[in-house]
Amino acid sequence: MGLMNNVDGENRCGHFQADDENGELFAWLIQAGLTGTRVRDVFTEFCERLNTRGVQLKRGNIALSAIHPQVSAFMYTWRRGDGLVTNTNFLHSDIPGEGWFSSPFFFMLANNIPFLHRPLSKDNELDFPVLVEFRDEGLTDWFCQIFDFGWGFENQNLETSAGLITSWASDRPGGFTEEEFAILSKAIPLFGLAIKGIASFRTARSMLETYIGRDTAGKVLSGQVRRGSVDSINAVLIYADLKGFTKLSDTIEKGDLVEMLDHYLAKMASPIEAAGGEILKFMGDGVLASFDLTSADDQAVMDICKTALDVTETMAEGVKLLNRNRREAGKPTMELDIALHVGEVMYGNVGSETRLDFTVIGPAVNEVSRIEALCDKLGTNLLASGDFMRTCSNVSLPLRSCGYHELRGVREPIELFCRD
Repeated sequence: MGLMNNVDGENRCGHFQADDENGELFAWLIQAGLTGTRVRDVFTEFCERLNTRGVQLKRGNIALSAIHPQVSAFMYTWRRGDGLVTNTNFLHSDIPGEGWFSSPFFFMLANNIPFLHRPLSKDNELDFPVLVEFRDEGLTDWFCQIFDFGWGFENQNLETSAGLITSWASDRPGGFTEEEFAILSKAIPLFGLAIKGIASFRTARSMLETYIGRDTAGKVLSGQVRRGSVDSINAVLIYADLKGFTKLSDTIEKGDLVEMLDHYLAKMASPIEAAGGEILKFMGDGVLASFDLTSADDQAVMDICKTALDVTETMAEGVKLLNRNRREAGKPTMELDIALHVGEVMYGNVGSETRLDFTVIGPAVNEVSRIEALCDKLGTNLLASGDFMRTCSNVSLPLRSCGYHELRGVREPIELFCRD
């Protein structure tokens, strides 16, 4: 609750002249939106500030859409005297229950209604079961306001748009007063705008991390978006590829094929991310990943190389288990080949004037993919380059030499290593 401690100092918004207490509230909302404070903190403090301003708010609730691969929405509930009492994530896989379809929120979204007000008087016939529950709990007034963020969805109906659902309830006898509504009618839209400002950046970060990786997303969001802007880094490279995918793609229905590929890619990618590696590319049925060595000292380099080798073992074991389960279910399977390499790569923006790719390029990237292509020829599922072995020469690794081999496009044969 850091913002609450400095109402008249650093958190006064210099872009908005506050002439009274309401102005102070509005200025704080503007500043909160500009500075990107966490949504849950802004919501909690907003409810508390409303009570300080004399609004007898007993309950506040917000549901915020999420453009995220797993989460569809975040919901928070605040109660006077208890603070934040609900912090819930809704997943895309969640199936809505009967309570959702009988709620005022669903009714408003389905009918494109942005505002709904219901006094919770005992004499009123309430048209939604949850409002009867609120009245029985002692609440006297309730209203809901929905804000569409205009994030470019094809369908302009509220039901399928992304935005913010807010609801507010009082326990004052007779409900919200005219003075309270006068404050709320101005403050709540500003609150919605502040939440949109915060959510927009966090949504962009979430999407970038989903599609281009955590570290790369950080670079892009920090402004590294100029074409040709690249850094040279030293990295352990992992290239993993599934065998038989192309053949299976001609015999399996599209839906089943995508589901199968997702399961395999998860077994490949999860160990890399858990160990601190960066997924650089999903290339059809393959994965290119890196572990940065640039700022590591000698001991750290050894540790990272050992971690990378351990990761390949975890990937292989995960695919083996998946194959066993799929075979028991009578489903087709695929094997996994992996290559380990170390080298200098260029990491940054390449592409056209209007379409860039933040990626790694350089001879080492080409070499690691060509090393993996030799797995079948050498009868192994893992190959490590001599460069990888020399980089971690002080670490005892369960790998043995399988001779020198030519790589397409590489002048000299290189020594390769496989598991003992």
